[in-house]
Amino acid sequence: MPSFWKIYLFLVLTFLSLGGCTGEQQASFAKNKIEEYKQNPTKENKEEAQAALSELDAAIHKLEAQISKEEGETKKEDQRRLNDLKKKRAELSSDFTKAKADALLKDLKDFFQTPPFFNKTKNNKNQ
Repeated sequence: MPSFWKIYLFLVLTFLSLGGCTGEQQASFAKNKIEEYKQNPTKENKEEAQAALSELDAAIHKLEAQISKEEGETKKEDQRRLNDLKKKRAELSSDFTKAKADALLKDLKDFFQTPPFFNKTKNNKNQ
């Protein structure tokens, strides 16, 4: 039973943390996921960062729809927020693209330093 509660708690916390997020909170969440990917460039971390960016896109679209229905000072304030979010989204996208390129270059460097097919050939010659 303890594992069931851990899974349940994880799902509830994830839902609560993402469901009611403002665009700014979603941008911060995406930034954290990109940092996790930079530190540990696994497939799972990459997918989580991509999902966080998609959630940020959804928050931006939601704010755009909200702005289209507003008037006056509220509209101006939300338009400033939207512009800031779009700028932050562009920065995050650039940062994530760089992180993916860095991970690819590291993988290529590691591969060419010790290519698997050469190691097998060398081991066979020594036997």
